[in-house]
Amino acid sequence: MKRIISVLLALVFVLSSFAVLAYADKKAAKLDAYILLDDGNDDTTERLVDAYEIDGEYYFFVPVSMNKFITKFVVNSDEKAYVNGKEITASTTIADAFGDKTAITVTLGNNSYTVKAIFGSAIPNVYIETPSGSLDYIHADKSNREDCLIEITDALGVTVYDGGVEVKGRGNSTWKMEKKPYNIKLDEKVNLFGMGKSKKWSLIANHTDLSLIRNAYVYAAAKAAGLDFVPQYVPCDVYINNEYMGNYILTSRVEVDKTRVNIDNLEDANEEANPDIDIEEDCKTGGVYGTFAGLLEGTSKWIEIPNEPEEISGGYILEMEISNRYKDEASGFVTKIGQPFIMKSPEYASKGEIEYISKYYQDFEDAVITENGKNEAGKHYSEYIDVDSFAEYYAFNEWTSNMDCGLTSTYLYKPVNDVLYAGPVWDYDIALGNNDIGRFGCDYTNPEEFTVCFGRQYRNTIFDQKDYDRVPTLFNTLCQKQEFADKAKSSWDSTLKNAIVLTGAAMPAYIATLTESAVMNAYRWNIFDTYDEAEIRKAYKAETDSVLDFSSKRVDFLSANFGTIQVQDVEIGFFEKIEMKIGSFINNMFEKMIVTFGLENVI
Repeated sequence: MKRIISVLLALVFVLSSFAVLAYADKKAAKLDAYILLDDGNDDTTERLVDAYEIDGEYYFFVPVSMNKFITKFVVNSDEKAYVNGKEITASTTIADAFGDKTAITVTLGNNSYTVKAIFGSAIPNVYIETPSGSLDYIHADKSNREDCLIEITDALGVTVYDGGVEVKGRGNSTWKMEKKPYNIKLDEKVNLFGMGKSKKWSLIANHTDLSLIRNAYVYAAAKAAGLDFVPQYVPCDVYINNEYMGNYILTSRVEVDKTRVNIDNLEDANEEANPDIDIEEDCKTGGVYGTFAGLLEGTSKWIEIPNEPEEISGGYILEMEISNRYKDEASGFVTKIGQPFIMKSPEYASKGEIEYISKYYQDFEDAVITENGKNEAGKHYSEYIDVDSFAEYYAFNEWTSNMDCGLTSTYLYKPVNDVLYAGPVWDYDIALGNNDIGRFGCDYTNPEEFTVCFGRQYRNTIFDQKDYDRVPTLFNTLCQKQEFADKAKSSWDSTLKNAIVLTGAAMPAYIATLTESAVMNAYRWNIFDTYDEAEIRKAYKAETDSVLDFSSKRVDFLSANFGTIQVQDVEIGFFEKIEMKIGSFINNMFEKMIVTFGLENVI
């Protein structure tokens, strides 16, 4: 009896093993299908779009411009494949396979697969091919760069650029997200979609902005208001290595150029003064550049460039940054109150250039933080900046309720023999109500509450981002001065308000153009936690409606309240006060230890 039971158990084990193996084979049998573009031009590289698997179903994310070409439906297999009983051959097109349907069943051997086609919007498309066939190297580190191929087409599928491109990651918090943003550098300067000739462009993912419109809305409003050097953009669908990556905006970058920030190019002047060296590769860093350099007030770092241009009073673009990111930049300085600045241009600034611009800004900071607005030399803060541009920049950012204003992604520029100007505007994916962090005692989701004028420095410490010292940002400080508040109101009343309202009225047309791409993007990244198309469209409309509603309410609120100095009443609890005092003491002792023992560039 025991022998019979043993045999039966062994038989069950063998049969179950076969079942497991059969299940494993069935599960492993993925559908290898793609769309082959045949435009009838032998000189044009045929383009593929791979089927993308989502929960066992396969999706083709199809550029709508492909409708004008013959698109072959290909199943890569040694076995014959069928759609509704009809064999798929080398001449089978997408139209043959799908007909008037958006979902079909592909049979391959003993397996059946559901295949769906999602068509995008009539917007430009960007196709990138990495030599490795993957994004592993680029994604391994934001500083990694890979030479790739790129083709950019307009909304009709007509190629506007086809050639080489250098691709690398970009962003800070956004770089850590699943859908990543990229900086691209074309092999030659190209005037893409009338945005001006340049090699350098950015592909902004907008992954935190479910509406996909915030950056576009803000840039369009800024341009309508006449702000200087506003980034230009077009929405696009991006494909990398035949895989759909989602909806992006292709934008110009903040750089010195005749079609960007049109000031003297100090970067070029440095290269002309040092024709025999590669400044980036051959020159060492000087000053204070260690891991904690961004915490050390009154310090700076530069590049040891042998020769400097004669004129160094201008050609600067500065970016405010938080201290833990400062270490990753080539050159910059930290002010006496702890505000780090990194150099966007010249990125590799010389010692003399850093000494000049850091002293210029420090003299301004010394003046603006005083009650009477004057520094020890008796110079008023208004002698260092174009106050109108700063007031306009502040008022515009207050409309967006942009938490980053005065902290990061905040630019200032200085032409030769001129003062500092605020701008250009940049990076608004967490603005216009899309921020529930609640930092600095502000509710950024409330359109009827001042926020930017209450901003404080992140004050990154050895304990990470802590608001121990409660140091106000530059714009917080400026907003406490009545003459500045008056200028902000004047700018709002005369220009900004009308520009924002008119742009808002035009946004539904932009949204309509974007919607099909937004649906594809939602499928690709499961943005709304559903693959039901009706639910996706409903959720997307709710997101875009929310942006326009927030803007409308905020316009009304600011129109009624601009011009009055705002006072924030934030209570600090007993235990929070204790934490602030102890944390600040420990952090400051750590900073002092670094300087005392000369460890600025050791740790």
